[in-house]
Amino acid sequence: MSKYIMAMDAGTTSNRCILFNKKGQVCSVAQREFTQYFPHPGWVEHDADEIWACQLGVAVEAMNKIGASAEDIAAIGITNQKRNRYRMGPKNRRTGL
Repeated sequence: MSKYIMAMDAGTTSNRCILFNKKGQVCSVAQREFTQYFPHPGWVEHDADEIWACQLGVAVEAMNKIGASAEDIAAIGITNQKRNRYRMGPKNRRTGL
């Protein structure tokens, strides 16, 4: 039976996962930073593969902290930083911007 609602946030400098119970109480939190790249003054870039691996990692970490399984997750809410682009080509390969 589903017990938790998972909130996943891909922020500007880190990813976070919070698990809430049916009463809205926080049951578990995991957060991890990812690398910031500064190719030019005023620019910040990220590695989309690193962000994905980091987000998956915090989800697993938050679940492991309380012994939750995928079957225990009733719903997932996702937020992310705005104004990002990640272009994919044939066979899901990055093509650059």
